[in-house]
Amino acid sequence: MKKILFTLFVITLLTSCSKEGKTESDELQNHCPVITALSVPPKVLSAFQTSYPNETAIIWFQKDTIGYCAYFIKQGNQRKLAEFTASGVFVSEKSDIDNDGNFEDSTAAPGSKTTTTTTVCECIVPE
Repeated sequence: MKKILFTLFVITLLTSCSKEGKTESDELQNHCPVITALSVPPKVLSAFQTSYPNETAIIWFQKDTIGYCAYFIKQGNQRKLAEFTASGVFVSEKSDIDNDGNFEDSTAAPGSKTTTTTTVCECIVPE
């Protein structure tokens, strides 16, 4: 009986150690695909230029069928993600306040927006 308990303990220990540093959310992240500026609808490009007249998007993401995200760096090295609908309506702006790769929306709430009916991909800036 002691050998069985010891074996179960060792198996449990090894299993938990192999997952160290990984979280369930890391494994389930749904990254939005990166696209070229040529693939972004003109209405979205125009809305970006209207909202941010002195900025240039470095990376564009297609956010499933609901819209697009533009990654850009404002003067002062502030990293931003701006989200627009597919018809060019501004949705939100997120900032990487402490340059740690975690963007926060205008309410300072970390994480991405999700809807109750669908799971939406996340615009993740590559490091």
